[in-house]
Amino acid sequence: MKKDFIRKTIKKMAAIGTGVAMVGATLTGAMALDLADYPSPYVVGGVYDDTTAFVVGDQASAADSLGVADVVSGLQFESKVATSESGTTVSVEGGKTESIPLGSGLTASSLFDTTLQDDDVSSFWDGVVTFQGTNYDTSEELQMETTTDPAMATSLTSSEDDYNSNIYLEVVARDVIKFAYKFDETINLTAATTTQPLTIDFLGNTLRITTVPITGTQFTAYVGDEHYLSVDESAQVEVDGTMRTVTLTDVSSSSAVVDVDGVSEIITDDATETVNGVEITIDEVFSRTERSESSANIIIGKESSETYKDGDAYIGEDKDDPNWVWDIAGLATQGTSQTFRVENDFLYNDLNDGSPTSGDCISLPNDYVEICVDSLTVADADYAVYTMEFDTSTDFTDAGLNSSYSAVPSIYFHTTVDEGFDLQAYSGVIGIPGTATVLNESTNKKTKEIWIYKPYDNTGGLLVNGTFRDSNFSKYVAIFYKDAGTSKIKLYGHVALNASGTEIARINYGNTKDTNLVLDIGTGYEGQNVTAGTTGLNLTLDINGDSTTDLADTIDDISFYWGLDVANGSIDSLGATASSEEALEVRWGASNTTIGTKDEDHRTRYGIIIENPKSNGASDQVELMIPQDQVMANIVIKGSTSTVTSGSTSYTAQEIAPMTKLASEVSSASAYNLIIVGGPCANDLVESVFDLTCEGWDLEEGEAMLKLAENGDNVALLIAGTVADDTRRAAKALASYGEYSLSGAEVKVSGTSIDDINVGTLDVAEEVAEEVAEEVVEETTTE
Repeated sequence: MKKDFIRKTIKKMAAIGTGVAMVGATLTGAMALDLADYPSPYVVGGVYDDTTAFVVGDQASAADSLGVADVVSGLQFESKVATSESGTTVSVEGGKTESIPLGSGLTASSLFDTTLQDDDVSSFWDGVVTFQGTNYDTSEELQMETTTDPAMATSLTSSEDDYNSNIYLEVVARDVIKFAYKFDETINLTAATTTQPLTIDFLGNTLRITTVPITGTQFTAYVGDEHYLSVDESAQVEVDGTMRTVTLTDVSSSSAVVDVDGVSEIITDDATETVNGVEITIDEVFSRTERSESSANIIIGKESSETYKDGDAYIGEDKDDPNWVWDIAGLATQGTSQTFRVENDFLYNDLNDGSPTSGDCISLPNDYVEICVDSLTVADADYAVYTMEFDTSTDFTDAGLNSSYSAVPSIYFHTTVDEGFDLQAYSGVIGIPGTATVLNESTNKKTKEIWIYKPYDNTGGLLVNGTFRDSNFSKYVAIFYKDAGTSKIKLYGHVALNASGTEIARINYGNTKDTNLVLDIGTGYEGQNVTAGTTGLNLTLDINGDSTTDLADTIDDISFYWGLDVANGSIDSLGATASSEEALEVRWGASNTTIGTKDEDHRTRYGIIIENPKSNGASDQVELMIPQDQVMANIVIKGSTSTVTSGSTSYTAQEIAPMTKLASEVSSASAYNLIIVGGPCANDLVESVFDLTCEGWDLEEGEAMLKLAENGDNVALLIAGTVADDTRRAAKALASYGEYSLSGAEVKVSGTSIDDINVGTLDVAEEVAEEVAEEVVEETTTE
């Protein structure tokens, strides 16, 4: 009886040894291995590792082979390269996003609220703090109280030419972005002491406020990391990105000796000293008769204890040139009206300031809150070129006109967009005096080329087809278009020059259509002095958003001045002089800002890019990049736990060539990232890699394991069950890893059929130890 008991115990202890070896592999070299990381290291970033070897036993069952096939299929699915595409829409969990019109403030009408709280940004605090035994409701909020600042800016809305065609988030004044900690119940902050401080978390820093003087415009607080150390005990702290070792070397009744990386200093109780670049405050000392029993509570950090006044740099900011400063007032007031916040001390209003553009953020301290320019609502690919140029010799004879119209000057407005212009049927009819338009075509036409022709004429009302209008009704320009069906130029109709605002044609590109962009007769028509001694023709691109809230009327219009030959009134050039750039030939906005001599690209509020007016003006042309829709900026306000999704991701499958081997074919296991299928009774490689034996196998039928272990510089993964179907079930669990809670270096997979899969913890060593202990008790009792 005793021999049998000893034999059984030895067998169980062998199993314990195996289990301990397994645990040892997990706790030592394989400590970092975690099934939660699967499919890594076999597939990383969509790339399959071709050193992976799938190994089955030499006499493997069909179920083991099917298990390999399931795992290979899963890894093939994971082997795909992701390609990100820039997004025009954004979604945020735990934060807020708005599409902000260019030139608009973030908190303008119908955009962001002027204050954002925890229901807007989930990481903002709204809860209870305990101060001297009493609970107080407190909360945080981001404040942007000025509706015009911060604002989305372009080179035209900000008058910063160096912005070119880019967009920037400008902050043109200090103290317009604030982040506040609010006391929502009456509290007396002046009661704070070093022994009973008020502890709050603010912008990622823990503040233990120890003093609030009656002035109410400053406070003193412990701001470093708090450590309770016994003598000869050390703490690791990070200061300016470097780990520092701080050791308490001795304690007296009124001071402590502190060592920082070999440099020691005696610091009295309640005092602050900088030791080897680390600021240390002794909060309290505990001196005992036995040195080893003495201890101290110390505050450690780049700053440990500081007094902050209104206007001082916030914690961690450059004290001489801070981005964020304290805004403190009324702290001594017993109530809820205290001002405890930070505010911006920077300006972003020109390119040298580093104004944020797409992909950039304004970050509050410790990145606790970020105001980010995520992207634009219209992708770069969704722009089209529209060119307006002086054509010295246009042939209009295809329109049924005589040879005198075979080589005349005109304004040629064209695009690559099919049907890029929409010509609305003109209302005026020949023979009816006083109308601003005269039809030739009676229905709407769409085309990608139009011509604007001013006849050689000094008498009122002459039309290009030879018909006279009311001689008192000034002159007309003729509008021609290219017919898409015949590819011939046709006369569309006439527009009177003294009818300011009368429509010529509409831009028709994507959602930029209808009345968004309309080419009109501008103010200052033929015969009116634009500059001394010249006459000219003004055309206006009348720009309107889908709503006046997004874009008010007239503030974004672009005007083009075309010079006329004084002798006969025909179009002669862009501007007063041919082949020469002039400031007034292109103007923008309600104030008619002249931009004709600017040598950078410029973007309007709608998002139109006016390409290098100076260079194009020298060639008597205007080149516009027109978007498919009004362009806005996707602005995201997020906290530390916010998730932002923008753009889209596509995947390209990568072909893999699985390496399969029998156990006997593996001469050097550590040369591969292994996936071993089959337990130690079916696969001889299991014992050498995982130290598991057939005799020591302790799982029951219906159970299997998934287990990771280090394999030299590689990794080995075991898929092993008590019987073949158990192994196959475990392989299915691995292949569908996303459906199960795989974590740690090993898990147990159990079930009663191939589709009944349960995943749990696996602790062979403890189970065996419990069984041995039970048997020892039982056998001892029997003896």
